[in-house]
Amino acid sequence: MYNRDLSVAAERKHEFVDDGNIIPAVRSSLRDDLIQPHIDTISAKASDSSQDSSTVVLLLAVSGGSDSVALFYAVNALLRKTNDDLTHQTTTCLNLDSDSDDEVKEFQCELHVAHFNHEQRGDNSDKDEAFVQRLCAERDIPFHNYFWSDEESSSSNVEQCDENAMSSVSFTQDIARKWRQRKLRDLLSDLVLQTNSTKCDTNNRWGAILTAHHGDDSDETILLKLLRGSHLSNLRGIEARSEKFGLTTHLSPSTSCVGYFAKPMLQLRKNDITKFLESNALEWREDKSNATNKYKRNKVRNELIPLMRELAGGEQALQKRFNNIEQQSRAISKDLKERASSYLASMPSQSEFWLPRDEIDIVCEEAFHIWASKVTDRKLQLSYDQINRIKFQVKSYPGRLKWIIDVGGLWRVQRNGSVLTLLHDNECVSETLPWYIVETKAVQFDVNDQEDNDTELFASIPQTLEKSALTIKRVKDVGNVMFLPHWRKGRSPIKIKELLRGQKIPLHLRDETLVLCISTEDSEEIVAVYIHDSDTNNVGKW
Repeated sequence: MYNRDLSVAAERKHEFVDDGNIIPAVRSSLRDDLIQPHIDTISAKASDSSQDSSTVVLLLAVSGGSDSVALFYAVNALLRKTNDDLTHQTTTCLNLDSDSDDEVKEFQCELHVAHFNHEQRGDNSDKDEAFVQRLCAERDIPFHNYFWSDEESSSSNVEQCDENAMSSVSFTQDIARKWRQRKLRDLLSDLVLQTNSTKCDTNNRWGAILTAHHGDDSDETILLKLLRGSHLSNLRGIEARSEKFGLTTHLSPSTSCVGYFAKPMLQLRKNDITKFLESNALEWREDKSNATNKYKRNKVRNELIPLMRELAGGEQALQKRFNNIEQQSRAISKDLKERASSYLASMPSQSEFWLPRDEIDIVCEEAFHIWASKVTDRKLQLSYDQINRIKFQVKSYPGRLKWIIDVGGLWRVQRNGSVLTLLHDNECVSETLPWYIVETKAVQFDVNDQEDNDTELFASIPQTLEKSALTIKRVKDVGNVMFLPHWRKGRSPIKIKELLRGQKIPLHLRDETLVLCISTEDSEEIVAVYIHDSDTNNVGKW
């Protein structure tokens, strides 16, 4: 079936049998979805000469399966190498073959391949690795390999991953996917920034991680989102290019270089890819686990989609349905995001979510979803069911101005008056406001002498007190206990929430106010209260 000499010779001459237009489709996507948009983005900041001299690092993720091998051959078919007789250096360019004078026709690039040996299939995993390594060696392409066992034995790597997904290093599809993405981003950063090179100018370098997702994968994604209960505005498939992300290393913690995840085969079908490889006698590795229904995606691919294809009246009819769903979802998403952004911009503060005076409508729902994602740095992605629970609580109990709902992942939504805030159970108060104790024999200090931005506190505490008994907590943790401020010396203590009300602290912030306490087995005694001057930042004083 496979003749290595024949396949290599055909590739070098670019004489592929390509009835499915694999190579033109990859070329068009690289040009229209990746390179041209990037150039358009930087055109206002960079001169034409700097654009022409820029270099893109293409990092191909190649498993050895049919999809990634087809992408490997297609990208290689687009490369053109030239030798400089003076410098004796070889330059590699990506031939984009554009008919438009306004579009880039050729772009300087560097090509690298990354492979991940998950070590879950015995000798077959090692054979996949050897196969991909051989492909790269035949074409002088740098090969980068990663082993799952290295990840498993490295606690530092685990700590860098999502705290929930990586609570255990046992292999799962989701954990492995996050591991691959992180390693690819780290590798791309090293390659673009040329960590080991002192001669490379990184100002005009950027990068893209290419994966071999195709049209069938995108359809599966829509169905999986539907099964998970995704919002109508998110019922769309895989994006051809991700949002840009910054490239950094420990040696270059701050740079202007950017990278993308790109998927240049989304316009292709699985059948087209297989036909391309078979027509050109190109070898690939087959992962038998893809034929099993152990994972939900496999079951959707192997059982659900064939049934839907039959019920819809064929491949083209089903594809049209998916395209229609995706187009409508994108239109809904665009409209909702624009109106939700206006709602968020109108809120008095961005640190909490302000409820509308009237009913929570679909725009408010979208605004809350965007806000929750933003304030948690995308750690919390609320589902439609979760948002509906919050909406039901607000609507059904309008008189309850204080409540908390658990939304999973150690996150809770708290209502205080007319605002919603997010709480995380792992939040460490002592890290929010660091403190230390200094022993001194005599201090002459009047609390009224504090500057507006003074966070130092002088307080008298028992000499026998252990440091562990002095803690910073929140009012919600100690309750509405009594407190005697300095300015009430000689008078009766007052309840802490009465003090906060007198200090004009908003209702929704009172429970979150920090207090310095002496904790014993039987009681909590408040030593000092940290009063914020603004509800939008941490500026304040004791």
